[in-house]
Amino acid sequence: MVVTEAPRPPLGLPPGSIRGILALQIVIILWMLMLAPDDRSIAIPLNLYFLLSLVMMFFVAHGKSIARRDEPTPSPLWLPGGTLRFIILAGTAAVFAYVGYNHPDRLDRLTPSPDQLKNWKYYLGALAIGFVLGYGVRVLPFRHGWAFQAFQAWIAIIAMATMFLEVIFQVIINISLADRIDPVSWQTAVTGIVAFYYGSRS
Repeated sequence: MVVTEAPRPPLGLPPGSIRGILALQIVIILWMLMLAPDDRSIAIPLNLYFLLSLVMMFFVAHGKSIARRDEPTPSPLWLPGGTLRFIILAGTAAVFAYVGYNHPDRLDRLTPSPDQLKNWKYYLGALAIGFVLGYGVRVLPFRHGWAFQAFQAWIAIIAMATMFLEVIFQVIINISLADRIDPVSWQTAVTGIVAFYYGSRS
């Protein structure tokens, strides 16, 4: 197998860029569902809580697999150091401050229904299995080979595309339906794919 001189981040972006985009996609779903009008019967998807744990991993990865602000390696998406973390924290704080002050009843959306809770094991399993498998391939001896790096690039594209479809489904399609859809299989797959990518880059 041909080995590259140095491992390259997926798609040639600075380390942490894809994880940052995925983290933004995850919190955008949370923001939009919390800001949706009161006439919509909305509950936060249960798998979103498991995906939010990956957002936390994006934060703790700084100084490890993501460069610190004072290091010469570019920050995610070539933005000034800390930009994505600021957007995520400030955006989430602003949304919850607005909702808590103007529409406190919407905070009830954060409480999962009994029908949602019965599926927790699928999401937890997808999160754990996806992350462990991703981390497992990361430590294999051929991880610096061009084929593996191409594989990681495709996983990055698939993970972002999957989360993009999840954003469209949750924020545009499902929110407009009188009878909400809770596609457990799809949400389990989304959780597993995103967790796999995070595991492979953590």
